[in-house]
Amino acid sequence: MFCAAVRQTQFLAAARAVGVRHRSGNNRNNKKVIFATGERTVPSDQPAAWSTGEVKHPQRLDCPLGNKDHYPKQMPDGGLQYFGFQYYPRIPGEEDPPCEPTPLHLVTRVKCLKKKPWWDKEIMQKIGLNKKRSDIAILKNTPEVNAMLWKVKHLVKVTPIRLPMNQLEDLDPRCCFLKEDGEFSIAPTVKVEDAYLKEDAKLVARKWDRDFVDRHTRKNWDYPWQIKLC
Repeated sequence: MFCAAVRQTQFLAAARAVGVRHRSGNNRNNKKVIFATGERTVPSDQPAAWSTGEVKHPQRLDCPLGNKDHYPKQMPDGGLQYFGFQYYPRIPGEEDPPCEPTPLHLVTRVKCLKKKPWWDKEIMQKIGLNKKRSDIAILKNTPEVNAMLWKVKHLVKVTPIRLPMNQLEDLDPRCCFLKEDGEFSIAPTVKVEDAYLKEDAKLVARKWDRDFVDRHTRKNWDYPWQIKLC
């Protein structure tokens, strides 16, 4: 009983510090639900003026609704709050190295999806990496996309795409190449001709393998009335 009371007290203190709404159980007979937001208590039937800054937003800090502010934020438990996820550095006080963010990410899958939970498979399907492992995905460097990649960071490899400076106007797609290390290179001397972009007729021709022929002929033998006479 004492441990439960201590945990509840710690939760309420942390909630008031970060501005999380919670129900007050002081009077269960009272129909009005009191919410503690850190700045003041707001009854449920009274609108809260979030735009004026009088009270804090009631949503969780990892919720992407209404919490788009300056990141990262320092959490009471020592973690760092980013948009959509929390990060706990190994070394306290660790700071991100200075870097220039790139507009695009090159995402590749590094692990198999067998025996993985359905929510991981759903995210991989959204980004288009749920089929072959050799497939790649080009995603934007936005807070929403980064929050989604954070949830499957154990399944993918994210490589920033380095774009050339002052060479992104009037480009010919046949002269552009994207390397595995994320370098987007433009080489007019290595231009791919239109003749090589066409599909080879031998590669795309219909192939009748033995298994297909056996099943097709057996089906015609079992159900001869389905054969169409030319």
